[in-house]
Amino acid sequence: MNPGFVHAPGLLPVPRPDRLQPAQEAGTRCVWCRRTKDLPVDLGPRLSTHTGAVHRWRPRACQPCAAREAARVLTIHIDRCGRCTPRARYYCEDALALDGLAQSIPQAPAAGPRRRR
Repeated sequence: MNPGFVHAPGLLPVPRPDRLQPAQEAGTRCVWCRRTKDLPVDLGPRLSTHTGAVHRWRPRACQPCAAREAARVLTIHIDRCGRCTPRARYYCEDALALDGLAQSIPQAPAAGPRRRR
């Protein structure tokens, strides 16, 4: 398969649309953190039947959330993919695409304990 055929953001699972705010479902807020600005990652078209009919929606994500989810999905993938099990390197196009997404987007700083004011 041509690696250009793999759209890494489309491999990321997203929350069910009936559990999201309307703005998240509409793609004007990050599907994970609800951020409203800087949503450069198009997660691709999704289909849902939560209303009883087929509904197409197009979620978006902020860079830190997309990177975090790509890294999480890659970890699951390499444990289950027959081509990627030798953990020294990734062999399939899905793993290469997920790794590229996880590495090319800056990670959000880890949240530390909140200070009392």
